[in-house]
Amino acid sequence: MRDGNAVLFNRDWKFLLGDAEGAEREDYPDRTWKRLDLPHDWVIGEPFDRGGTDSYTSQNMQGFFAWKGIAWYRKKFFLPEEIIVGEAARGVSLYFGGAYRNSAVYINGQKAGGRAYGYSSFELDVSGLVKPGDNTVAVRLDNGYEAPDRWYSGAGLYRNVYLRIVPALRIKTWGVRVRTKIADAQAEVTVDAAVVNRGKTAFSDGLSARVCLRITSPDHETVAEASAPFHIARGGETVIQQRISLQKPLLWSADTPRLYHAVVWLEGKDDGRSGVKIGEPVEVPFGVRSIEIACRAGMRVNGEPVKLKGVCLHHDCGILGSAYYDAAWRRRLLTLKSVGCNAVRTSHNPPAEEFLDLCDELGFYVIDECFDKWRSGYYAAHFENDWRRDLEAFVLRDRNHPSVFMWSIGNEVEEQSAGTMPETQRTLASFVRALDDRPVTCGLHPHAIPRSLAGAPISRLVEITKELTEDVDVLGLNYHEPLYEAYTAAIAKPIVGTESYEYYSSTVENYEDMTTKNPWRAVIENDNVIGQFIWAGIDYLGESAWPAKGWAGAILDICGFLKPNAYYRKSVWSEEPVVHLGFYDNDRADYVRGRWSFPQTASHLNLDHYKRRVVKAAVYSNCDEVALKINGRKLGTRSPKDFENNIIEWTFEYEEGEVEAAGYRNGLAVCNHVLRTAGPARNIALTPDTAVLEADCSAVAHVEITVTDEKGVLCPTEDHLIECTLRGDGEIIGACSPDLNGSLGFRFSKTPVSGGRALVIVKAGASAGLLELTAYSEKLAPASFQWKVVESAGGDIATARMSGGKQQAAGGR
Repeated sequence: MRDGNAVLFNRDWKFLLGDAEGAEREDYPDRTWKRLDLPHDWVIGEPFDRGGTDSYTSQNMQGFFAWKGIAWYRKKFFLPEEIIVGEAARGVSLYFGGAYRNSAVYINGQKAGGRAYGYSSFELDVSGLVKPGDNTVAVRLDNGYEAPDRWYSGAGLYRNVYLRIVPALRIKTWGVRVRTKIADAQAEVTVDAAVVNRGKTAFSDGLSARVCLRITSPDHETVAEASAPFHIARGGETVIQQRISLQKPLLWSADTPRLYHAVVWLEGKDDGRSGVKIGEPVEVPFGVRSIEIACRAGMRVNGEPVKLKGVCLHHDCGILGSAYYDAAWRRRLLTLKSVGCNAVRTSHNPPAEEFLDLCDELGFYVIDECFDKWRSGYYAAHFENDWRRDLEAFVLRDRNHPSVFMWSIGNEVEEQSAGTMPETQRTLASFVRALDDRPVTCGLHPHAIPRSLAGAPISRLVEITKELTEDVDVLGLNYHEPLYEAYTAAIAKPIVGTESYEYYSSTVENYEDMTTKNPWRAVIENDNVIGQFIWAGIDYLGESAWPAKGWAGAILDICGFLKPNAYYRKSVWSEEPVVHLGFYDNDRADYVRGRWSFPQTASHLNLDHYKRRVVKAAVYSNCDEVALKINGRKLGTRSPKDFENNIIEWTFEYEEGEVEAAGYRNGLAVCNHVLRTAGPARNIALTPDTAVLEADCSAVAHVEITVTDEKGVLCPTEDHLIECTLRGDGEIIGACSPDLNGSLGFRFSKTPVSGGRALVIVKAGASAGLLELTAYSEKLAPASFQWKVVESAGGDIATARMSGGKQQAAGGR
């Protein structure tokens, strides 16, 4: 939240897992409760519970964690008297980025409100409940009595919380809207500011007020300024619109994610003085860009054709559970970017708003999705009463993000094309269009829902799908690639693959009949298809079969490491030269359900079970040619274009030693991949993603652990348990290997390695100094790394003070 009147409210909460009668009271004794900082997901630290069956149950969906429960959070905070009483009294509110779920928020024992939907951001005005001096906020969350999500949800105050202290005359939360229009080498920027007056004074001709606007460039230079007067009655609301022209603007796209900022504040007269700032500025990052999506013409960004190379992402962050950490998602998104990914679908719920900030900054096109199902599943009990409130908050919060180019109002909803479904889709789409002008889609699956449609005639599927497209702007299809041609011929709507298998496709005749024609080919062969979103981008928790704790069919594993198939994705999505060598290895455990899987390969040379046997190599490359050498002997040269899906295959007798694949463009070697047989494991290597941390409750570092031989070669087949210790003010908040079959859990300071690798995540404490991690294991030489922890440039508060209209922060730990 980029509001100068808002301060981060994440430190020094107290937590209890379990219900507690009277815990909302100010005087409730919470001395024995656990002290913690937000964000916090309490489920990720719970033990595994297999449940009574291996079928598709709530335990499977939640990754076999013990997920049911009621939890309480409490926090004390101080407010000076001048904030609460007198002519200059301010409004006080609490803003929750998300509270999972069925939240009830209390201030000093009185209920302030809450939300059932755990993914909605919401604000509660608590001005009438706070008092001068000490105050207590208590939050009760109930994750015990309703059906869970179809994926790991986690539970708790798992996103940021803010305290907002605002003047009576103020800009509404989410009240600034920025739109851009490009024409003739200039951009018209329209900025709407929604202003409310909760004071006792009307602002009219005698007591004027102005909305002030400053636009800064991606280089942080002021490029335009403006202001506009307005009049507002007591208790009134108004929207003030201003337009500014930018000459030769720098355009935003996934390739060039240049961000402008609109800084908006209010000024008025105070005791005869003019130009006095009222409250603090609201800052809105935005991008100048044009996106056009047209039937049979595809998608164009700033006039250039674009294909969406997208992934579906759930909101969990692997071993951190659902707790949102900016550094963790930055690392993940940058890794996806490195393989050519340029788009994300937020499957199937509103993400953290900071996640969208990252997509703006790093350059991703986002399909922002609000719901999974409507009247079935985990949201069924609340849909009728809450969909308007939740959908409105979703659009108003996210509509300034340049990364968001399309809204999705649902996914594989019940009764597709039957019952109340068409009317509901029409209602939701119209509701979104009244708030924003981006196109609307819905992830449809009409050839499998209901299941009786599996194997139905193409004419019937086309008929049903045509009915479903009447109220959406873009036809969002899950796993429909073989029918794109038929839909394009019969339906005048552009198509996006809202979900796609990574490797396999169904046949035209039968959804259950699979072929090895890669779904990406259906995108590049049809101008009406704007792109695909493969399922999935990163392994996630939940939706699994025991002993797996999550879904392992993505291109990145749960630690965020590239899998071999990520290099295949890079070979078809990226122009950067790539060559990657692996061996088909059916001895590897494959716990991904069939059609979502990828042919299993091992990218190492410690294949003892292939000694004196023939192996088949798979090479992923986007080069003109690839040459293969085995222990210095050249086996030959082959071209990706001569093989199905551009996957080069070689068959030869397995040898230990060294195998090299080299990629050539225009006759020149541009990249290579070398595999060497590893000797016995001797060492632990630590590779952190940063050497400096801020003394901040949200600053984390990722440390990649590898087990190597004496020459530094990764040892991919040995089993080792790595134990870690941390010296200094900080904590280890997560550790695991890429193998989701493990039973140790993610909250311990030790983890086995899988494929010779593991990940540990360290969080800095509140004090500057040094932080040192040491990793050790039996029979291996230990390794250490030391961070410098510096004072935080940002901050958090437990006490808010106001002086002369300016806010000061103090407190914390």
